[in-house]
Amino acid sequence: MIRRLFWIVVAALVYWLVRRVGRGVVAQRPPRPADSPRFEGAMVRDRECQTFLPRGRALTVRAEDGEHFFCSAGCREAFLARSRPLAR
Repeated sequence: MIRRLFWIVVAALVYWLVRRVGRGVVAQRPPRPADSPRFEGAMVRDRECQTFLPRGRALTVRAEDGEHFFCSAGCREAFLARSRPLAR
């Protein structure tokens, strides 16, 4: 009886140690790069492809109906080909 209890305690201890070590390995994540902030400001929508991007990274065009934002030069050029902006 005592031998059986001893082996149950040993098995429980081994199980606990394996779970504890395994949890430590899984919980380790690579550090986040410091040069990519999580929040970059207000989000704006590209008029051509409808993509959302931070206002600080957007290309802008002032037109008669207001300021328009674009994710790339290609989207901006497609918009400019279809409209008459006041200034770039």
